[in-house]
Amino acid sequence: MARPQTDHDAAAEQLLEAAEQLIRERGAVVPSVTDIANACGMSQSNVYRFFPSKEALMEASVERWFRPFNDMMEEVVESDLPPREKLYQFFARRAAEKRRRYEEDRDYFMACMALGEEHHEVIMSYVDLADHYMATILAEAISDGEFPGMTIDGLMSPVNLMLAPFCDPALIPRYESANMDNLRIAINTLFNGLSAKCAEAPEASGTPLKLAS
Repeated sequence: MARPQTDHDAAAEQLLEAAEQLIRERGAVVPSVTDIANACGMSQSNVYRFFPSKEALMEASVERWFRPFNDMMEEVVESDLPPREKLYQFFARRAAEKRRRYEEDRDYFMACMALGEEHHEVIMSYVDLADHYMATILAEAISDGEFPGMTIDGLMSPVNLMLAPFCDPALIPRYESANMDNLRIAINTLFNGLSAKCAEAPEASGTPLKLAS
């Protein structure tokens, strides 16, 4: 249950909404504190009661963009779903929301991607959290007998590589085929393939391949 919003929280949220609207109108240009204050009918100095700097305000804007995705991940991880379905929902719910936002306002979506590059630390904190939650799901799968002989660290790389089109928002415009049906296929391929004995790669012979001349 969400905690009650205080007057301070409500005013801070109003400022963040104003910043979002300005970005929607102007594109990938960080709005000035003065513009944000004017949009909210307050003085520039009053803005600093809620955010100590323009940088802090923009970091909060980025965090606000990711907040629903954090809630989705936490809800899925804490669910009673089996690991395979849990991993599917972990990616599917976020992918659907990112696709919805992209289709709703493509220019704003791309502006967010551009501005996000300027706040790498905030984005990496989200990526680290996502990796933590995904590792938790994979650990459950291993405990259930999936992926025999593999470790969580060994699984993270192939899972991230294979499912990147379903989680990286920057890839949304390039992968129209990153739909829920293909996500289901990808998840099943991961579980079935990596859990099968025949999926084990043969040992390298140590003899380099000779290219035909």
